[in-house]
Formats: sequence, C-alpha cells, structure tokens
Amino acid sequence: MKLTYVCFEGTPQELDASEVVRELVRQQPGAVETGRRTPRVVVDPGSDDEFDSGWLVEGDVPGVAEEGQSAVKAQLAFNPAAQQFLDFMTEATSWESVGVHGIKRQTWQEGDPLDYTGYLRLRRKGSQYGGFVYAFASTGVINFRLHHSDEIAALAPDAYPLTKGHHRYRVNIQIHDESTLKQALALAELAYDAT
Repeated sequence: MKLTYVCFEGTPQELDASEVVRELVRQQPGAVETGRRTPRVVVDPGSDDEFDSGWLVEGDVPGVAEEGQSAVKAQLAFNPAAQQFLDFMTEATSWESVGVHGIKRQTWQEGDPLDYTGYLRLRRKGSQYGGFVYAFASTGVINFRLHHSDEIAALAPDAYPLTKGHHRYRVNIQIHDESTLKQALALAELAYDAT
C-alpha cells in the first residue's frame, strides 16, 4: 500500500500563486480536481467581524423534504466533496420509488418534524426493509445495507467493512472524488436491488 500525505497552509490566493504547489499538482497521475466553490463569509452585524461559515451550497438537495433542506445544506457546507455527494443523491433518488427521510429522535411525537442533522435514510417505498443506504452529508460517508465480501471489494476497492453497528449494514465508503462516487453508486444499486 502506498500513502501520500501532503498538507499546505495558506490562503487560497497564496496557494494559487505558489509555483511549488502548481508543480506538485502537475506531477500527480490522473486528473486532479481544481474546481472551487464560493466561500460563504458572514458579517456579524454587532461587530462587523467576518467569519467563515463554510461553502455556499446552491439549489436543493435532491430528495430531501423542504423541512430538512437547511439542515442538510449546513452539513454540506463543510464537506469538501459536497458536489460529489449531491451527484450521488441526484442519481440514487432518480431510481424508482426511492424516498429520502430524516430520522425520528427518541423524543419524537406525532406531528414533530423529522431530524435531518445526523444522516439521511434512502429507502425504497413499499419495501419491508429499512433504508438501503444511510448517507452522512457532513462527511460524505455512505453506509450500505450489505455484507462485505470479495464481490464488494472487487466492485468498490475503496469500500471498507464495519465490525460494529447494525448487523445488516456492514459496508461503508466515503465519497471524496469521482472514483469513490462511482463506487458508491454501484454499491447503492446492489443494496437497492436487495431491498
């Protein structure tokens, strides 16, 4: 196994201007994503201080009810792979009879809104099983209703097995680029077909 870890500190303008960073990016094999999202800076009216509140996520999150949009967008604001997560949601929610749900907290009572701050549950309507996917917007981690196997490892080499948690949900992957997005969609389709 080969691991490469590089950390650069600086403002976006400083990193853009750096010849060293440019040269290192040019040396990377394969495509390197350089797209940018617009930073969302908020001014505190009481003090005129600015603070970074993440990235501005425009448009609706596919499949998420209106009551959950602001909570999910707030989580996506700090996910560096927010666009890939949104692409995952767009594709998975386009499949027949897929619904996206928040969760009912222990104190939930009839008429209370669902909670969208933890994870999103993608469920096939009419299925007697729970969700086929649990999606965490803040991190891009997707938990599948699958058991890890050689077939799963071959289909999604970046997926990893879980040893704790619910016995039916034993495969995770974190979406952080186009490759992991494709793997996540392939696993989601397997989990969807199994429910």
